[in-house]
Formats: sequence, structure tokens, C-alpha cells
Amino acid sequence: MGVTIGLIGLLAAAVMCFLLTTTGLTRRMGLFAALAAGLATVGVALDPVVLAPTDPLLTIGAIPLTLPSAVALSERAIVVAILLSGTVGLLALALTAPPSTIGLGALFGWLLISLAAALLSWTIPPLSFFTPLSWVLAVVSVHGSLLAASMQYEPDRLPGYLIAGAVAVVAASSLITTMALQPPDTLPAPVIVVIAIIGALALAGAPPFAGTRLDAVGAPPLIGALTVGVVLPSIGLGFIVRILPQLPPLPDLASAVLAAAGTLGALGAAFGALRSTSGRELVFWQGAMQAGLVVCASAINDPLAGLAASALLLVIPLHAVTGGLVVAAIERHQSSDTLDGTPAQIRLPLTGVLWMVITATATGFPVSWSFWGWRWLSEALVTRLAWAIPPLIAAAVIGLAAGLPLLFRCWYGRAGVNERGHEQILGVLILAPLVLAGIAPWLAWPLWLSWSPFAPPILPAEPIAWPFVGLALAIGIGGWFLARHAVSSPSLNPGEAVIPTWQGMGKVLGWPVEIANARTMLTLIGRGLDRVATLLHTAMIIFEQRYYLFGVIVALIAILVLMAQ
Repeated sequence: MGVTIGLIGLLAAAVMCFLLTTTGLTRRMGLFAALAAGLATVGVALDPVVLAPTDPLLTIGAIPLTLPSAVALSERAIVVAILLSGTVGLLALALTAPPSTIGLGALFGWLLISLAAALLSWTIPPLSFFTPLSWVLAVVSVHGSLLAASMQYEPDRLPGYLIAGAVAVVAASSLITTMALQPPDTLPAPVIVVIAIIGALALAGAPPFAGTRLDAVGAPPLIGALTVGVVLPSIGLGFIVRILPQLPPLPDLASAVLAAAGTLGALGAAFGALRSTSGRELVFWQGAMQAGLVVCASAINDPLAGLAASALLLVIPLHAVTGGLVVAAIERHQSSDTLDGTPAQIRLPLTGVLWMVITATATGFPVSWSFWGWRWLSEALVTRLAWAIPPLIAAAVIGLAAGLPLLFRCWYGRAGVNERGHEQILGVLILAPLVLAGIAPWLAWPLWLSWSPFAPPILPAEPIAWPFVGLALAIGIGGWFLARHAVSSPSLNPGEAVIPTWQGMGKVLGWPVEIANARTMLTLIGRGLDRVATLLHTAMIIFEQRYYLFGVIVALIAILVLMAQ
């Protein structure tokens, strides 16, 4: 019941925002949209548990037709994190708008529809006839949101996320149609499953399709974070995490290739973050790195890896929206988030502390909940793919280094400012539960992880829990003293550049980025297909609009063959 009410509330609120798009006050519409998303979050969290499976309305082959139902306890925390990220993002957008501004209702309407699509994709079975519908709805609403935010695209060029969405819908529809046409006990061909997984990777903007995220770099930080950082990754990665346990294990070769794509893609995304030129681009690359980890964990047929996939997937939407909040605060106070080595005019020590926790969350350092996902994945790789551990460690170190320029931009400036704004407050509210769950991971066990089909008898986190508490407290105290030092540091001389950037190193080592962003390879393939098509057109142009000539040549060939006989 809570899920149904949440879906209806999101769609009804979207319709209301569309109707008031030219007459309503922007802030009020944003607050109304945030209220609808918040009520949907509460409805999903408090929805009664249904232990018995829902009876399908109709079954075609092996595909049941079921209506949206209550989210399983093993997935409920992830769905709540997605909706909570949407609520916080909408609330921050509403508070950013001036009180007297009119319009932009279409923006909030599209964002609400995208959240409804994400919720729908998690409340139905992954192999459902509604799955392609939810994907189409998500891609269209994301595109509408970016257009409503005055996003400009190159003429005669489709955004990458639109192309990826079309490929994903076709791939998922192929798998579902194949299973619907087969008898109930027949399993789909592994090739069809792999194609559907590739489509989901493209939809999520996961390696090697992380370049689809960069098409939203020009959008406002929070809008880009909500669309290609929260909605699309949660749908695509959620499909992969949920579908693989329901199907027979992939062949060893396919599993190894998928795990390698995730591992090396995470390393490539870390190098992409290293060469970032803006804060929002850095946040997108960090999200792609985490998506690679989820792909790697999902590909390994190991219970601990399955537990790691769920733990890491929970962090992705929360990281995206908090990163968007930090970049929005930097833009509001410093007018730009460019990472070019020049010091900012304004110091933002509290925002810097938030960014430090966000970067540690993205790279798996022992500050927040993501540390346990990295640890469980590493333990699973020891027995399955030991060679993948060094690339993951390198990705964590490089990703941490890539976050330092934005941290120094916050901490070093020529003047201070009162930065206790809504971005900082909302960021603390989101990061606090992650830090608490990282310090005391057993708090998440009875409410969430213990219900996972991969859950061991006890939470595999007790042996180092208390030393981890001390390490987290030490990092927190050290960050606080560094922030205080940044506040009390003397002003910098005009024009003095003190912020280190790694763009030079990132360009020298740019080839690993191609693993995470295969746009160059896909472009070369596209050019090759164009050349083949040109050759075929040249060969056929002789007969274009001259069908009689083609007939004469065929007749002559036939006569020659008869004469030869």
C-alpha cells in the first residue's frame, strides 16, 4: 500500500508542477515536490512486510505480469536511500531558488517522474513486462529535466545517455521477450543475458560506458547529480544486482570478463577523476568508480561479494546528491567549481570537511559505510580473482588523490564567510547515517543485511569493529583541526596559486580512462560502419533508379550460363 501511494503521489505532484510551470512560485513548487518525495520515502520505509510472493495477474512463458508491491527487506534500505537522495536534492533546489522566482515547474515535474520510474523499477521483478517501461520513463524524464534546466547540446548529436537508454531498452526487451516465448522451465541463452547486462551497464553509466555521465556536466550540479548520478545508476545497477541471483551462474569466461570490466573500469574512472577540470566532473567520475565496484561484486558468484554489491549500491545515490550539494555550495560562494590551480576568493572549511568525507566514502577509506563493502569485496576476490585486488587498491589511492584539489579549494582562500547554509546542513544529515553505520556496522544488520539472500549467519565485521571506531574518530578530529587551521591561516597574496591539480598527470596517463569511457573505441567502430556503408552504397549506386540495367545484366549472366552448359 505504501509503495502504491508513493507512486501515485509522485506522479500526481509531477502533474501539478507541470500545470503550474508558468504561474507557480519556483520555491513553493520545489518544496511541494520535496514533500511528495519525502512522503514516498516514508511510505516505502513503513510499508508492511509481505513475506508471501505476490500472485501474478498473468504469466506468459516464464515472465509473470505483477503489479508493484512492497519492497523486500533486503532491498528496502537501497530504495529508501534513492528516494531520500531525491528528497534532499529537490529540497536543496527549492531553497536555492529566490522566493519571488516564477516558473521552472517543468523541471520539478520531470525530476518527480524520474524518481517514480526509479521506484517502479525496484517494486517489480527485474524480469517483468514493466521493466522496459520504467527504463523508457526514466530516460525520457532525465532528458526532460536537463532540457528544463537549459542544458545545451551540440546540434545533430544525441546525448550519450539517450543512446545508452535506447540500447538498454532494446536489450532488456529482447531478454524478456525471449523468456516469454519459451516454456516456463527453459533458461535463456547466456548470450541474451550478457546483452541485457551490457544494456543495463550503458543505462547506469557504469564502466565502460561512464562517458554517458559527462553529457550532464554542463547542467547545474544538483540536477546532474539527481539525473545521471541517482536515477539512472540506481535503475541499471539495480537490475544487474537483482537479476543475476535469479538466473543460473554465468559461464566462467563471461563472469571473469564482467568482473574485469568492473575492476579495470573502476581504475579507469579513478584516472578520469584525476584529470577532472571541475567539481561536478569529479563527482561523476567518483560515481562511475563506485559503479565499477558494484559490477565487479555482482559478477562474482560468491555470497560475500553479493553482500558487498548491496552495501556499495546503497552508497551511490547518497554520494551523488551530497557531492552535488558540495559543488552547489562552492558555486554559490566562489562562483565557479573549476579546478585550474588558482585559489578561491572565499574559504569554505565546513564544506571542505564534507567533501573529505564524501571522497573517503567514494574510495572506501575507513570513514563511512562504504568501507565494509570494499572489505567484503576484497575478501571475496582473494579466493576468486586475486589479481583484481591491486587495481582496486590503486583505484582507491588515485581516487583519494583526485579529490584533494577540490578539498584545498575549499580550505584555502583569501576571505572567510558564514557557510552554514542549507547545503551544509543537508549534507551533514545524509553523511551522518553513513558515518554511524561505518563505525557501528552491526546497526544495519537486523534491519537490512540479515534479510539478504547472501547474508552469512553473523555479520562479518566484528573482529575489527572497535579499532575502526578509533580510526574513524582520529580522522574526524584530524579533519576538524585542519579545518580550524584553514580558517585561521593568513590571507594569500593576490594571484598566488597554491592548489595542486593533477590534470597534467591525468593527460599523460589518459589511456586507462578509455577502459571506463569507451567512447573513442565506439566512435572508431561507428566510423568503420560508416565506411562499410559508403562502400556498399557506391557498389549499389550503379543500379540506383536504373532497374532495367540490373535486369539486363542478370539476363546476360543467365544467357552466358546457359551457353556455357
